[in-house]
Amino acid sequence: MWRVVAINALILAVLLIGLEATLAWLVARESPTGIRAVDRLAQKIYWANVSYVQYLPECARYDSELGYTLQPGNCTFENTGFSTELVVNSAGYRDDEASLDAPEIVVLGDSQAMGWGVGQGMTFADVIEAETGRKTLNTGVSSYGTVRELMTLERLDRSNLKTVIVQYSDNDGYENRRYLHDGTLSSMSQETYAKLVAGNEGAGRGFGHYLPAFLNELRWRLIGGEDGEDGEDEQYDLQIADLSGPDVLIEVLANWDWGPTPPRLIVFDVNTSGRGGRFTEVLATSPGLDLLRSKVSDVTILHTPDILEAEDYLFPDGHLSETGHQKLAGAIVEVVTQN
Repeated sequence: MWRVVAINALILAVLLIGLEATLAWLVARESPTGIRAVDRLAQKIYWANVSYVQYLPECARYDSELGYTLQPGNCTFENTGFSTELVVNSAGYRDDEASLDAPEIVVLGDSQAMGWGVGQGMTFADVIEAETGRKTLNTGVSSYGTVRELMTLERLDRSNLKTVIVQYSDNDGYENRRYLHDGTLSSMSQETYAKLVAGNEGAGRGFGHYLPAFLNELRWRLIGGEDGEDGEDEQYDLQIADLSGPDVLIEVLANWDWGPTPPRLIVFDVNTSGRGGRFTEVLATSPGLDLLRSKVSDVTILHTPDILEAEDYLFPDGHLSETGHQKLAGAIVEVVTQN
């Protein structure tokens, strides 16, 4: 009897190890399998184990107004599929010190603009500066919404500011709505930030931690229902439009004090793996756009689905790849150099 139990236990262990190895293979792939359900599973398992740069003590620090900024100096940020060096200036941005001195172009954004997963000097902000010769400061920080991005702008030397590039992501909506509702944006406490840092410890550990994420996903599907077919993605796009996210962004930007010499705005959205895509279509037809144009010198809206393709995003991570940054920079450079 004990021999049978031992054999069954061994078989189970081999099966579990095999499943873990299969999941690790899926997450470590640099390109999708082409099977939608499998690829979405890989993405979900990846994100269940991801390490967040803003909660790494060596890469980020608490800030009483913004919640956190990047930590000045150098650090290594890695997850499955990439290991990158972050070189951060004294203000807490992934850029050099010289770019803080009266930049002509400032990039506002979250982890996409920051360059999550790509090497130092490879972000679209870096490419814009290299191709135009105009001093460009990248202030992108992981998980910042539009309001916090604008708050960073208040800290900068804007004496030579001509262009502000606004990289929007659909998860900015919550922060933007909260700001419009409350009239202010209250920051997290240092205690809350410390808890988030503690919760991030050990994340991104890779092999040996995928199976629990798979079991959690399986449990969710059994209890909460499976994801739908392709039509649900289209419904998700419509929901973004119905929630008036573009109008919320316009209101945030239009209500901001741009100073005596307002800059030109270049606005676009970049979401994980390129999901969505309808945001800028709705934004471009919003009645509030005329109000925003009256507050700044000009507004240009870029539609990223016309610029980026599926291979321009890291898999399964979903952030822009180096080619994605280069393509996006090319489109922005065309706008910047028109004047």
